[in-house]
Amino acid sequence: MLRFSPRSRFATWLALAGVGLALFFTGEYRDLGLPLGWLGMCLFVAAVWFSVAQLHAIAQSDEEAQVAPGEWQAWVGVAFSGAVIAAIMLKAHLFLPQLPIHRNPGIGAAGKSIGTLFVAWLVLAQVLKQRWAGRVQADERDARIESVAGQWARYAATGGVIAIAVLLGFSDTDRLRDFSYPFIAQMLMLALLAGLWVEQLVTAVLYWRDRRA
Repeated sequence: MLRFSPRSRFATWLALAGVGLALFFTGEYRDLGLPLGWLGMCLFVAAVWFSVAQLHAIAQSDEEAQVAPGEWQAWVGVAFSGAVIAAIMLKAHLFLPQLPIHRNPGIGAAGKSIGTLFVAWLVLAQVLKQRWAGRVQADERDARIESVAGQWARYAATGGVIAIAVLLGFSDTDRLRDFSYPFIAQMLMLALLAGLWVEQLVTAVLYWRDRRA
């Protein structure tokens, strides 16, 4: 009987998680009469949980030890924050009606999906921290990288807010009527999330460059 190693099973579940995200992002645009978006989210959540279980079963290797905990967390952050940004952008049209969020029935499902992504991210991040218990997880190099990445994050978030301000300030009155307050709130959230994504990406790249050097 064919048996897979814990590392192979971990990679398999991560691949299934990617398939689940792809179905979640594209399911609602396929005219098949199937709830592919809902099925994709369920597959993603299940795959993340099983990936967490397999992660505990994998013995730490020398290759893994060469990668700092901060770099592992940063790459995970790049993937999940990017997924959250994509989900918000795909659901942005639901916020256009001139209704408060709690009175808009179409936003509930979108909010649950985005919240599920955050929960899966937090669970995986906590499991990674437990895996490295007893190992030095931060030093002066980590502090330096965190400082540089934080500056890039502030630049990205500030640039996003300025772009929104320019868009609102120079738009015609007729076009401004198309922007509801919930939609503007989502644009501001996107600016903050863009800053978070840039911070995670810069952190991961700086760790990677430092390790290769």
